[in-house]
Amino acid sequence: MKRSLIFAVSVVALLGASLLAWAQHPDDRPQPEGSRIRKPQLADTVKANMYADNWFVLYINGELAAVDSIRFMPHNVVSVDILPAYPMTIAVMAKDNADARTGMEYANTSVGDAGFILKFGDGTVTSADWKAKKFSWGPIDGDTRRPRVENIPLPENWYAVDFDDSAWGQAKEYTQEQVGPKQPFFEHDFQGAKFIWTDDIELDNTVLFRHVVKSPPDGKPRIDFSNLNNVVPAAPPRPGPGGKRPQQ
Repeated sequence: MKRSLIFAVSVVALLGASLLAWAQHPDDRPQPEGSRIRKPQLADTVKANMYADNWFVLYINGELAAVDSIRFMPHNVVSVDILPAYPMTIAVMAKDNADARTGMEYANTSVGDAGFILKFGDGTVTSADWKAKKFSWGPIDGDTRRPRVENIPLPENWYAVDFDDSAWGQAKEYTQEQVGPKQPFFEHDFQGAKFIWTDDIELDNTVLFRHVVKSPPDGKPRIDFSNLNNVVPAAPPRPGPGGKRPQQ
C-alpha cells in the first residue's frame, strides 16, 4: 500500500510540473537542443548600403544577397535588408564601365575611374582590411591609341565561404574626391566606410573583393538564424479548422 501511494504521488507531481512548464510563455519554455527560440523578425535584420562606380554583385556567406539593378549608369545606391550570421563572409564583384576589348568608355574616348563602398547597419564597412584582386584591366599601360585589355578567368566559387583568398592583396582606400560619387551617395549612410579598389583605380576594370566579419562590429549580440529551416520552431502555430496548420 505504501509503495502504491508513493507511486501515485510521484505521478501527480510529474504531471503538475509538466502542466506548469506548458503554461509558461512559449519563449520561456525549455527548448530542445539545437532548436530556435523564435523565428526571425524584420527587426533582426540590418540595413546594407552599397555604391559602386559602376556596378557590383554581392554575396554573403556564399549566397547571393544583392545585385546592382542598373548595369552602369546612372550611378545609384543599392539598399537592402540582410539577416547577418557570424562569422560573415562577404564577397563582391565590382566592375567599372569599360569596353571589353579596349578597357575604355564612352565610345572609346576616355579612361574611366572606379570605386566601391559598403556599410552595414551592424557597423561593417569597407576598408583596406578587405582583400582585393583584379581580373580584367586596360587599356594596358594606359595606351589609348592602341588600347587592349588583359583578363584572368574568374576562379570557381570565388564567393564561397571556404574559398582560399590568402594570396590576394589588400584593397586600397580612396577619397571621395578621387572617386567623385554622384548625388544618391550623399543621401545614404556611409559614415565610417571607405571607397576601395585595387592599386589602379583607372585601369583595373573588374575586381573581386572578400572580407570576413568575425563578430558584430557594433558589439550587439544577435541570434544566428542561418540554420532555421533545419529545426522545429519552438512554438509552432496551432492547427486551424480541420486540423490544418496555417501557412507560415
